[in-house]
Order: sequence, then C-alpha cells, then structure tokens
Amino acid sequence: MSKTIIRNFFIALTCITSLTMQAAESPEPVQQVTTFDTFELPEWFKISFLDLSEDNLEAVESNKHLVVFFWQDFCGYCKDTIEKNLTQQSIRKLFDEHFDVVALNIWGSKEVFGLDGEATTEKEIARALEVQFTPTIIFFDSNGKSVLRLNGYVSPAEMGVALNYVHTERYHSQTIFEYLATNKPKSVNASLNSQPFIQVEANLDASSQPKAILFEQTNCPDCDLFHRCVLSLDSVRDRFKPFHTVQLDMWSKAPVITRSGDIKTSRSFARDLEIMYAPSLVLFDTEGQEIIRVESQLRSFHTEAVLEYVAQGVYKREPNFQRYIEERGDIIRSKGEQGKTISTRDICPELYE
Repeated sequence: MSKTIIRNFFIALTCITSLTMQAAESPEPVQQVTTFDTFELPEWFKISFLDLSEDNLEAVESNKHLVVFFWQDFCGYCKDTIEKNLTQQSIRKLFDEHFDVVALNIWGSKEVFGLDGEATTEKEIARALEVQFTPTIIFFDSNGKSVLRLNGYVSPAEMGVALNYVHTERYHSQTIFEYLATNKPKSVNASLNSQPFIQVEANLDASSQPKAILFEQTNCPDCDLFHRCVLSLDSVRDRFKPFHTVQLDMWSKAPVITRSGDIKTSRSFARDLEIMYAPSLVLFDTEGQEIIRVESQLRSFHTEAVLEYVAQGVYKREPNFQRYIEERGDIIRSKGEQGKTISTRDICPELYE
C-alpha cells in the first residue's frame, strides 16, 4: 500500500496546543490554536486489492488471521494506535507473525468485495459492521467470522492481550471475558475510584432515568486515568446528571439489581454484557435498551459527546455516532466555544504528547 497521508482535522477540535498551564490543582482553560496532525498508515499493512474474501484466504494459507483496521480522517485515536501501539516491538512482532492487516476508511467510497464476495464500498462495510468509533480493529477467523473487535484506542497492554487471545485461537474454547478472567490483574487497591454522580446502591431498577454503567476493576491504570483526566472535569460530570449512574467491579460477586428486578453478581452481569475492557461505559435508554458503549480510552470531548448522544435522544435521529461527533464539532466552532472550558488537555497534557 502506498503511504496514505491522513489529515487529522477532527482532532483539531480536541488536540490543540496548550500555551500555558496553571497550577495542577486548579487549572484554567488555555488559549488554544488549531493544529493539523498528520500520520501515515504503516507500510507493513497488507497491500490489498480490497477483496476481503481473497485476503482472508491468503491469511489462512499463511496460518494467520485477517484483521480489518477501520480509520478515518480527523482521528487522533488512530494516530495514537499507530504511533504508540504499533511501533512497540512486541506488538509489531505479533502482527508480523500472526496477522494480515487491511485498512478501510469508514467514509471511503472505494469498491470493496466483502467476506461474502459481494461488491460494496468501504463506508457500507463500516455501516454493516456497526463501526461507531475509530480505530475499530476487527479480527476474523478462517471462515470470515468476526471473533474479536477493539472499538477505539486501547493501551498497548490491552492490545497485547487481544492479539494473544486471537492468534492462539482461544476463542474456540473461551469467550473473551473468560480469557480476561485468567489474565486479570491482581487486586492491590481495595476499592474503585469514586465520583459524586455515582449511585451508592447498585440498583438499575430504582429510577426511570436513562442508565450509565461504569464497569471497572481494582488495580486498573486505565480506570485511574479515566477518573483523573476525564471524570474529574465539571463539564463531564454535568453531562452525567440526566443518568442514573452505577459503578460495578467487573470481577466482583457483589449483588446488582438489574432493570428487570433480577439480582445478579457484578461479575455475571459483566459476563452477560460481554464486557472486555476496563473501564467500559455502557449507556441505556429509559426503556432499558442499550444504545451505545465505550470500550476504549476517551478524552473529555468524546465522553461529553457520547453522554449527550443518549441523554438528548440524538441516537433516535442519527444512528451513526461519528456523524453526531462532526455535527457537535461544527456547533462548537460556530459558537466560538472551542477552548473555553477546562478539558482533558488542560489537566493531562501528557496524553497529547
């Protein structure tokens, strides 16, 4: 594949240069300037004629798995995945030895032959596979069946676990939840992080509000990061107000009352929902229907957006979350509100380095 230069305009909404920082305990929003980050899809991605059924056959013949990497312009999380994860020697080695990676743009119009051999386009495949975040990385078995997907940016450690799960073909005998249970971190911290908007009692049947469930675990660096860099912000906390928010330890045997009134353990509830990442944020409407979930590292802009998407009922008119992200960004720019509130960039600038 020839080098593809990706102009990252969308990340200009959130990935903007901080000129000054106030005291860490009381940061102020900083003057921000628009920047355009660029990155390249790795040269080692498969040179494909975009016939996925043929790509899958070639992968099987090489004793590998086919991986489809969905990306888009304006995607800082794609940049992070490529530059922070795929450059790590251990991860690159796993990809080289066990996977063939084909990249598809979720808005692209290039003709693609799907795994069923039917002609379609990049964006139609993304829509059919319900890609809501980028990057979304989908792993396929020899029959062209999806066996795992990573929806958004995950840390190198989490990605390594996923790669090992697939290339060892543990999906034949274990769900990803069962596999994670055997690889979960040893508990060091006695409790989860707390937030003022989290309900004390794990009762999902106690309110008619839409529900937000935070699945976490103890001794979880990504959970700590989410609380420190995102959930501590007033702008994010405000957007949790319409929700009845419950926090669950995904490995705990503590009871949780489901919306139907059933009593389950947090662990069994997480297993039923096929939770595979900590922290995960799962959002339900007032009828108890899951609308969207976040299983990756998000910063304040996107966390606010996903909460608004459900609380304001945007999903009813716009089923594609990425479309709403664009719409929301346009509104913020048109009102001149960019950079007027404290964001993840202000309190955790290291995430943007």
